Amino acid sequence: MKRIIFDIILFITIYIFPWWVGFLLLMVGLFYFDNFYEFIIISAIIYSLYSVPGLGVISSSVFFPSIIIILYIIVQSVKNNIIHYKNESYSINRII
Repeated sequence: MKRIIFDIILFITIYIFPWWVGFLLLMVGLFYFDNFYEFIIISAIIYSLYSVPGLGVISSSVFFPSIIIILYIIVQSVKNNIIHYKNESYSINRII
């Protein structure tokens, strides 16, 4: 239920507030929820709403989604390693 409410708030936020407010909420959701695939979808919506067309590489329709997917993979792996580290330290302290 929390995730659905968060998604509704996030979806409303990207249409009312500036892009960076929605992106900050996306980052919060990415660290708070497991497998937050909405990050990729909402990022694509933010890109389509707030991007400025241009001829540069950074304004390419391939560059931004690639960066978002890479960012998602990096954050998920870091998050899993942190949780794995916490679980190992907890089990070592419990044994001692």
